[in-house]
Amino acid sequence: MLLFKKIVINIASLIKRIFDDEVPALASQLSYSLLLSFFPFLIFVTTLIGYSPIDSEFILREMSNILPDTAYQLVHSTIKEIFTIRNTNLMSFSIIFTIWTASSGFRSVIKGINKAYDEKEKRSLLRVTIISIISTLGLGFLIILTIALLVFGNILGSFLIYKLGLSKFYNFIWNIIRYSIILVSMIFVFALIYRYIPSRKLSWKEVFPGAIFATLGWIIASIGFAFYVNNFANYSRLYGSIGAVIVLLTWLYITSMVIIIGGEINAFIAFDRRKRHLI
Repeated sequence: MLLFKKIVINIASLIKRIFDDEVPALASQLSYSLLLSFFPFLIFVTTLIGYSPIDSEFILREMSNILPDTAYQLVHSTIKEIFTIRNTNLMSFSIIFTIWTASSGFRSVIKGINKAYDEKEKRSLLRVTIISIISTLGLGFLIILTIALLVFGNILGSFLIYKLGLSKFYNFIWNIIRYSIILVSMIFVFALIYRYIPSRKLSWKEVFPGAIFATLGWIIASIGFAFYVNNFANYSRLYGSIGAVIVLLTWLYITSMVIIIGGEINAFIAFDRRKRHLI
């Protein structure tokens, strides 16, 4: 009973902290910045992938599992055109444009996590911009590696099962291993963001709770939102031709909320632990 009461008090304190730090308002700002950088970043990543042997249809199929149908249709034609044309000039332009726009998106992430950590930015604008650019490039290549693991991991698993004459049960186990590696990779990426992007540095032990929440929360929220939009909500009827943009913006808002709340969880646990040590 005492443990349950303590959990309830901690949850209530965390919720109060979230509203005191104006997380919903910060998430609105962050989602707007992410919307501006979303398509340039998408062009950058997909153009790079276009020069690899990865099948574009596989990428589109994986995106459809996360994005609602209306938002998925919004990006479908752009990706198909990029993979068809594979224009080097487009790639050069997208790199420059993406670095500029996506860095502003990451600056908003930095602002949100700094707010969660009760920290004011002490670094220069140039240093913050460089961190944002490096983060953008790093995230792009991590996405490519993840897609490569999905594609070539599936090919490798099928090859081993065929050559060694294994049953379908081993294919099931192999798929669990593949997706577990991707899940762990996502947790590690969020941990990197929470540790190195904000002005205040927390220890690795202190950033993993928020990283785990952000990973699982983003996956569950994205799949849940996609299911809701696809089966219950009709944004096109309500908003007309801009319905797809509204859906995409809402999804980015949910993503922003999850990222910032992950930072709030890290700060809440870390500061509470340090406060107990001081008593």
